Amino acid sequence: MSFHTISAPIVYSLKPRIIAREFTIHNEPEKKDFFGTVWHSRASSGVRPLLLLGHQEDEDRHSPDLMDFMHLMCGKYGFVVAAIDGPMHGDRRVGTVEQSMMKHEFDQAWRDGEETITPMVMDWKLTIDALCELTEVDARHIGYFGLSMGTAYGLEVVATDLRISAAIFGQWGTNQAHHERLLKYAKRINCPVDFYAFVKDPNLIHQKNLLETFRSEEKQWITYAKSGFFNNPKQVEMAKDFFVLHLLDNYLY
Repeated sequence: MSFHTISAPIVYSLKPRIIAREFTIHNEPEKKDFFGTVWHSRASSGVRPLLLLGHQEDEDRHSPDLMDFMHLMCGKYGFVVAAIDGPMHGDRRVGTVEQSMMKHEFDQAWRDGEETITPMVMDWKLTIDALCELTEVDARHIGYFGLSMGTAYGLEVVATDLRISAAIFGQWGTNQAHHERLLKYAKRINCPVDFYAFVKDPNLIHQKNLLETFRSEEKQWITYAKSGFFNNPKQVEMAKDFFVLHLLDNYLY
């Protein structure tokens, strides 16, 4: 049984075509609140596919790169898009911190133990439960996008929630701490997957090992030349095409 209560959302118009709703969900087993945002297009009618965005370790749910991708997927293609903050990110923390320090905190917490993994996986599942109750969300068509930390937490979410039918991972591999747990769940993933990696990353072999563990019949290894996935327009376009292909098949957009 899932335990969640979703607060009354704060609704505001982000752009003429997009409405954003900030929400708070209470994770009862953890006795903690966590925070997210869901965006949908004013121009879309009826139910639409849901795309979940997992941010990287030095960002939060409103990072500029994710917002650009959200505008593409939501504003142009009509996806409902949602993101939540990581375990020590965004509205979960008091005060501001430099990106480098936030990355350091995450790296330290990840190395020290698995304490953040189960709560983050539960938070994503509670988020999906809550979002699937929205009238504009098509619960049969859900995708997940997450690189680096977004893969670290999102892989287990995708492996254990059969509502997710397409996923993009990347920038994370079997050389990381807790790789046994990672591989355990990687073996359960059978939905279509694209995996992105920086061509000059010294850990490419470990990332490819992770991809090869997936049971998915449809899985693709994609490299990009410029450091930072979102600095590569061709690959961003490919990511868009992947979700359009797998989640928008029944829609006219």
